[in-house]
Amino acid sequence: MRTPQQSTPPVRIRSVDQAISIIPHLLGYQPVEDLVVLVIDPGLVCTVRADLEEVRTPSTMMSQLAPVSLRFPDAQLLMVAWTVDHQKGLGVLALADSMLGNERIIDAVTTDGQSWWSLYCDDPACREQGHRVVVDEEVRAEAVFRGLGVLPDRQALAATVAGPDPGQLDADNDLLIETGQWAASLDLVGAGIEAFEIWRRILDGQAPIDRTDALRLGHLTQLDEIAGMQWYATTKEDARKEVDTWLEVIAHLPESMAARPLVLCGLAAWLLGDGALESCCLERAGQIDPDLIIFGALSVLQHNAVPPTAWDQIWRSPQMIAQGVVADAPPEAGPLDLGFREAVGRAASARRARLRAAGRSRSRKRSRSGGGRRR
Repeated sequence: MRTPQQSTPPVRIRSVDQAISIIPHLLGYQPVEDLVVLVIDPGLVCTVRADLEEVRTPSTMMSQLAPVSLRFPDAQLLMVAWTVDHQKGLGVLALADSMLGNERIIDAVTTDGQSWWSLYCDDPACREQGHRVVVDEEVRAEAVFRGLGVLPDRQALAATVAGPDPGQLDADNDLLIETGQWAASLDLVGAGIEAFEIWRRILDGQAPIDRTDALRLGHLTQLDEIAGMQWYATTKEDARKEVDTWLEVIAHLPESMAARPLVLCGLAAWLLGDGALESCCLERAGQIDPDLIIFGALSVLQHNAVPPTAWDQIWRSPQMIAQGVVADAPPEAGPLDLGFREAVGRAASARRARLRAAGRSRSRKRSRSGGGRRR
């Protein structure tokens, strides 16, 4: 699911041509064999996609449409089947129409990018010849202005989270070992403080993360507690920097270390409104470690079409979400809902208190021991 960023006015789509013009920008890549659903209420709320081959049966189509229909009960849908075979596209759209009807579906069209055919057009010439796509350059320019670029295809997008090639792994090997030894020397609180300091430098500064900090953050995130704190602390306000940071981390990590950073990158991409990147992150993370709790949680958010705007209202516990419980946060969230900065700050304060107490205890022991020697 890809959602227009909330800092800009909602995208308004007034024609099929405008929809076809902007869909590649909403997905982040040029579609080939995709079913794209634009959820409109009244502006564009979000974009949902599925592989066309995965929605050709009633059960698979329902698994895609039911969460969207339930999550946005008052919204209308503009459905676009992007394929070179317009008869196949019309067949998929007819299946969707049999489930939802034209009360919910504004229009259902299939396109190859050059022409389009509507399921609801009764003119025989329309069904055979279709309509030429009239590209709306103004809509495309607005999409580019909003930062919605287009890669050649979904494989190109997936390549951005595919990890390092063998040459990069060799180049990073010594530093990977060195930063691993550094991370292993830290206790849990120390690891949290170091992760906090890395994020402070990223979020407070202008420079992107460097290779050393990328590998350090990658090692620290192997701890479930540190990955969990970063899950809670991910925000819409910092999502762009967080995505860029995780992409750089992933670009240097061997596959065995990539699952948690991939999920956290996907979470930030979701908050940014980039559902296509979120899906690519989830797909690779699922191939590496599908048993991760945060992987299960993000999968639930995606499958249930939970909009990024809900992040500030829901209880962020990945354990709960992974079980399918997406609930509003209680008025006073417990320790599990502390932000990363606050959680680390409390842990650091507790550690300092323990060290002060231990220092006082040692001083008393030395004082008693010293007194004995004087006697």
